[in-house]
Amino acid sequence: MKKFNAFVGRIESVVGVSMMTVIVAMVFIGAVSRYFKSPIVWSVDLAQLLFIWICMFGADAALKNRAHVGVDMIVKLFPVKLQKTITLCTYILCLCFLVFLVFYGFRLCLSNYLRQYATLKISYSFGTAAVPIGSILMILTLLEQLGGLIAGWNDPKIGTVGQGDPAEAPLPPVS
Repeated sequence: MKKFNAFVGRIESVVGVSMMTVIVAMVFIGAVSRYFKSPIVWSVDLAQLLFIWICMFGADAALKNRAHVGVDMIVKLFPVKLQKTITLCTYILCLCFLVFLVFYGFRLCLSNYLRQYATLKISYSFGTAAVPIGSILMILTLLEQLGGLIAGWNDPKIGTVGQGDPAEAPLPPVS
């Protein structure tokens, strides 16, 4: 699963950077074309569509790197086993929420398949599909992290709060 998630992560990065490049180009070209009184009306819809996907890819990338914001000031004071138990409960709650997003995200896609972007003339489902697909990617990431937590349950360095946090690393000496 680790190799698969790493492969998916590389694809997400390439696709995300490509989408961001297109967004920047479209917004710039759209602004210039408006200045010359010849607007590209579909540029905003395309930018919004791509931005939805970038958000979901970015959420999964942040999850892979454990970079989501967390308030762990109090949890760090607990014993390691309790920290791991809290982490386990957090993973399970996140999985439940993501399953909810997958279920209702697909329902949203189905209910929006006839609705179209006004200027792109494509189904709105292309945008709403980012929610369930991004949630599935995050479920795969969480399952990998959950497996690592359970496999390293007796290792005090694995699964404790702040693991992998660059802010926790000691500062280099000042010369």
